[in-house]
Amino acid sequence: MGACKSEPIRLPELSGHRGADCIAPENTLASADSCIKYKIDFMECDICISKDSVFYLLHDSTLDRTTNGTGLIREWLSADIDTLDAGSWFGEKFSGQCVPRLDVLLRKAKQNGRKLTLDYRTGDFGQLLDLVRREGMLENCTFTFWSAKEAKAFRQVAPEIRTLQAYVGGGAELDKVIAEINPNIAVIRIDSLDKLLVERCHKKGLKVLALALGADDVEESDRKAIELGVDVLATDRPELFVKKYRPEHTWTK
Repeated sequence: MGACKSEPIRLPELSGHRGADCIAPENTLASADSCIKYKIDFMECDICISKDSVFYLLHDSTLDRTTNGTGLIREWLSADIDTLDAGSWFGEKFSGQCVPRLDVLLRKAKQNGRKLTLDYRTGDFGQLLDLVRREGMLENCTFTFWSAKEAKAFRQVAPEIRTLQAYVGGGAELDKVIAEINPNIAVIRIDSLDKLLVERCHKKGLKVLALALGADDVEESDRKAIELGVDVLATDRPELFVKKYRPEHTWTK
């Protein structure tokens, strides 16, 4: 008799936090290039707007931590933001990395078959959606908001969007979040997840994104995400997952 064939492991899609922020400066084109190199499915990035209404990638409300500028980004004009260095703080070899405009990243992602998760910080929802549509990336961007109030407002502006994420603190919150926000993807910290909650989400038509940021044991978080059958794993170290589980740089669609 022939040997029994084992079932193939179902791997989650990967979302690189602020790109690949442990091997390149966060929210930069260098970080995007690392996601492309390792064929990370999603690059998660933070979206802020300038004084003259240009969208940029920046996590903080101020420029101080990750650039050689100071002060609130909303008080800077785009022409001045474009001159800043967003890489030297991370390492000398990244000197000269700019604060990327969102439209530039959208084009890069489209050209290289990558998807984006846009973590909204500031700016007009309509303007953001128009930009994403214009660049032909609406079907390949997910939208996420730390504030439930902003997520609800976005859903009202764009009821047709099928890639809205919402944070769920645990099983007790699930029905409330669905009723108030009507998301397509439930974002849940991996230490709050179990098989039953993943199955509940799936039965309600939601994908599950396991949030494993700042994990003390990255290998254990990766293993748990696979065992639970989550749809997406958000991690600071996507390259380690790829090296272990996708050695040929293959990825799920």
